[in-house]
Amino acid sequence: MTNPQDLDGPMAAWWADMLARKTDESAWVGVLSGHNVEIVSHAWRPHDVDRVGNVSGAIPWHACALGHAIVANLNAAAQEALLAVPAHPLTGFTVTDPHALRQALAMTRDRGYAVEAQTAALGDAGLAAPVLGDSGRCVGAIGIVGATDRLLSVERQHILAHAVCATARALSPEPSEGRTTHLR
Repeated sequence: MTNPQDLDGPMAAWWADMLARKTDESAWVGVLSGHNVEIVSHAWRPHDVDRVGNVSGAIPWHACALGHAIVANLNAAAQEALLAVPAHPLTGFTVTDPHALRQALAMTRDRGYAVEAQTAALGDAGLAAPVLGDSGRCVGAIGIVGATDRLLSVERQHILAHAVCATARALSPEPSEGRTTHLR
């Protein structure tokens, strides 16, 4: 994968499906488009009988794990440009303060993946990791979305995060010398 456009294709869809099967959660692939994350591929949660329609559209970057995973891996100037635009809440849990968002991005970068709890939709959470291009620059993110109690339980969160990070690495080309992707 070298460009954001590469994430909108059969390979990314295949990896999203594999991640959904491995985690038993819905998987999304997204790319940054302006101030939003555009969902370019998804896979439904296996065994979910409430599948309705297609997941598409865009979510404000500050309100989803995909957005945090992407923006945390952009250069400082690009981050500041996004933080300069006022963020609007989608729920009472959405973080909109630029200082708090900077802290969340630093934590995401340090941890290697993003965590979001009810910031885009009440009752839902997300875990996401960046997908890096050939140059080591972030071209998008892959993650899972599901019920907060399932994704963020003490028993499952680390296991799920490991699966998300492993899938993001699989979508990324081999790391160049000196570049590491880690999970804490």
